[in-house]
Amino acid sequence: MDKVVLDTDIIVDFLRSKEEAVALVRKLREKGVTLATTVINLFELYWSAYKLGGIEKVRTIDKLSRTLTILPMSSHESKAAGEEIAYLESLGVIIDIRDLLIGIIAGENGYFVVTGNVAHSNRIRDLNVLEYRKTTILKACLN
Repeated sequence: MDKVVLDTDIIVDFLRSKEEAVALVRKLREKGVTLATTVINLFELYWSAYKLGGIEKVRTIDKLSRTLTILPMSSHESKAAGEEIAYLESLGVIIDIRDLLIGIIAGENGYFVVTGNVAHSNRIRDLNVLEYRKTTILKACLN
């Protein structure tokens, strides 16, 4: 595990200085793991900042976005997302479109997803998902 996408929930917890999130990000950085997020996560963060916090929260997201690799969404990921959602719908499986896009962008670029929302992310085929609130993820990061 040398590349991870931080999902919105862990980023929010990190910005709120929650111990679990701060410790995990610190350990990942110490191990030289590439920390990334997607344009979809960035959208979610800005949405929340404008909705709830105003300009100071927006500036915080601006600053944070300069410290992470931001994975874009290209036509390649669009095609993969279309295929995956059609497959999931054929099985009767529902997934939030934002979770789908985050997972596809991460997976197509060879990243693990670190999230507290494993129930949705685990629906995406072949996506490597780690639940950050479990203490075992810190142990995994140290190996």
